[in-house]
Amino acid sequence: MKNRFCALQGLLMVAVVLLLTSGPVHAEESAHDSQAETVTQEADDHASGDAHADAHAHDPGHGNAGASLEDPGELRADLAIYTFVVFLLLLALLGKLAWPSIAAALVEREKRIEGNIAAAEAMQAEAKNMLAQHEAKLATAADEVRELLEEARRDAEHTKTQIIAEAKQLAGQERDRAVRDVDLAAERAMHKLVETSANMAVDLAGQVVKQNITPDQQAALVREALSKLASSSPSEN
Repeated sequence: MKNRFCALQGLLMVAVVLLLTSGPVHAEESAHDSQAETVTQEADDHASGDAHADAHAHDPGHGNAGASLEDPGELRADLAIYTFVVFLLLLALLGKLAWPSIAAALVEREKRIEGNIAAAEAMQAEAKNMLAQHEAKLATAADEVRELLEEARRDAEHTKTQIIAEAKQLAGQERDRAVRDVDLAAERAMHKLVETSANMAVDLAGQVVKQNITPDQQAALVREALSKLASSSPSEN
C-alpha cells in the first residue's frame, strides 16, 4: 500500500518536473517571438517613410522600446511558482477526493487477491487431504484383497484336508465293515460246521452203539460222515 502511494507521488513529481522544464522553454520561445515581431515592426516602420524617421529619432521613449519588454527570468520564476502551486493544489485535491476511493479500491483489491490466494491454498490443502485419503483407501483395499485371498486359500486347504480326511474315514469304515462281514460270515460258517460235526458225531455214535461193527465198517462210517460233512458245507454257504 505504501509502495503504491510512493509510486503515485513519484508520478506526480515527474509530471511537475516535466511542467517545470517545459515552462522556461515556452517562455524563451515567447520572448524570441516577441523580439522577432518587434524587429519586423521596426523594419516596416523605417521602410514606410523617411519623414517619420526624424520624428521618431528625436522621440526618447521610442528608442528604449526593446528595453521595456519583460525579463524571461522573471517569467520563468513566475511560471515555476504557478506550476508548484498547481501541483500542491492537485496533490491536495487528489489526497482529499480521489485518494480515499483509490486507497479503498486498492485495499479491496488486495483483500480480494489475498482471499483468492487463501481459497487456492485451502483448495490445494483439501486436494492433498483427499489424495491422502484416497491413497489410504487404496492401501486398505489392497490389504483387504490380500487378506481375502489368504483366507480363501486357507479355506481351500482346510476343505481339501477335510475332504481327504472324510474320504479316508469313509474308506476305513467300509473296510472295517467288510472285515466285520467277512469275520461274521466265517464265524457263522464255523459255528455251522461245529454244529453239523456234532450232529454227525452223535449220529455216528448212535449207530456204533446200536450195532457191533468191524474195523472196516467203522472206517466206512467215518468216510460216510466226512462225505456228508463235505456235502453239507457248500450248501450252507
